[in-house]
Amino acid sequence: MLSPVCFRTLLVLLFAFMLCAPAKAAVAGSLRVALLLETSLGDKDWNDALALGLERASKDLQVHVAILSASQPRDTLALEQLFRHAAREYDLVLVASDRLHEILRDNAANFRRTLFGCIDAGIRAPNIMSVTFADEQAAYLAGAAAAMLVRQQQTPGSGEQKILGWISGEDIPAERSLFHGFSEGALVIDPEVRVIQAITGSFNDAEAGRSEARNLLQQGAKVLVLACGMGNRPALEEVQKAGAYAVGLNVDHDRLLPGRILTSILKFPDRAVYDIVAATAAGKFKGKEILVRDLANGGVDITAMQPFKAAVGTKIAKNLDRRLQELRQEIVRGAIRLKSLRARTLCDCN
Repeated sequence: MLSPVCFRTLLVLLFAFMLCAPAKAAVAGSLRVALLLETSLGDKDWNDALALGLERASKDLQVHVAILSASQPRDTLALEQLFRHAAREYDLVLVASDRLHEILRDNAANFRRTLFGCIDAGIRAPNIMSVTFADEQAAYLAGAAAAMLVRQQQTPGSGEQKILGWISGEDIPAERSLFHGFSEGALVIDPEVRVIQAITGSFNDAEAGRSEARNLLQQGAKVLVLACGMGNRPALEEVQKAGAYAVGLNVDHDRLLPGRILTSILKFPDRAVYDIVAATAAGKFKGKEILVRDLANGGVDITAMQPFKAAVGTKIAKNLDRRLQELRQEIVRGAIRLKSLRARTLCDCN
């Protein structure tokens, strides 16, 4: 028999384990999942793709889902209150934006019995499973394609500058990493290409996207990468007026303006949502796991550019395909190594 001292020690250890251990996954059908958004649905981009993944998980896995967004997206206090409410009421809480990543990092330890999915950033903690992206690889291919386009369309002897533009919503590590990959891909094709960047200040500011697009086009940009959230659609209208070209981000935007959207940089956020929910529902949630999606495992890519190829003709399309395939193979086998400017992990938390 255990002595009274040993018995009390065992109880203390057991109690400590119960406090620290993450919650067991609820069986499929009773699992409650919340997706937290900083901005509203309807962007036909990142948020809508996340919601599609959650909708598919709800149908396939018979889980209860909700999408929650803050009434004041730039108010950190409002976002923290939203997070704490979800952490108390749901079994699995998903976050996929910069401010919510930071709130998750700072608060997950206060909700040890809640599981969290972190998308587009890495946090190591027992109750957090992360999916992040080596999207600089896909951006590199898009940059190479854009440089090939402007070089091919330049009039010989004109002295015209070869300029590409990039519009970001905010200056955050994920955007910096994408921009760097795109720039490197452009420069490997043509060292004379210039890549200029504008930052609107908010992914929720539609008219700022229009204004910055107009500004970059006036500076001579022939291709614009649209990475400014709600500003993407107004920016695309400016691209159309100028007879320029665009590159989409996150999901396939190629058919929004056929023949004028060169390609789209794909990250498949819907798959990330679905995979985390599926793992949780199956009792296979992997705390402290940071899963990296890249070109090799099909987690990032660019579109096949079919509408663009149909518009510009077979000669350009053939050259694009050949060179991009060469670059893709070099990235996959490690001959081209791209530095991610994201934080490797926001926290190694216990």
